[in-house]
Amino acid sequence: MTPIFRYLKEGWLPEDKTEARKIQIRAAHFVIIDDILYKQGCSLPYLRCADLEEVDYMLREIHKGICGNHARARSLAGKALRAGYYWSTLQKDTHDLVRACDKGQRFANV
Repeated sequence: MTPIFRYLKEGWLPEDKTEARKIQIRAAHFVIIDDILYKQGCSLPYLRCADLEEVDYMLREIHKGICGNHARARSLAGKALRAGYYWSTLQKDTHDLVRACDKGQRFANV
């Protein structure tokens, strides 16, 4: 359970005052609906916070699966956001996936 989810659900804060303050400030942008954590976006509706298993499957599906156009990292991140998902390492994860893709590296522009 993430600290933000735990804070919103149970009111738990860590002993360290600076960490507790950071969690309180960040938690203002999140909401729990039916035991699922959502991030409130300013231009988008609620974005569902995805866990690690969902992130891996979703990125591979967007990159190679049904949308299978082997998109670059920036457009892949945009597609994940438009699909309604959010996680804190979105940019890094999409960049790592694109770099590891063999077809994307083999047929990319030189």
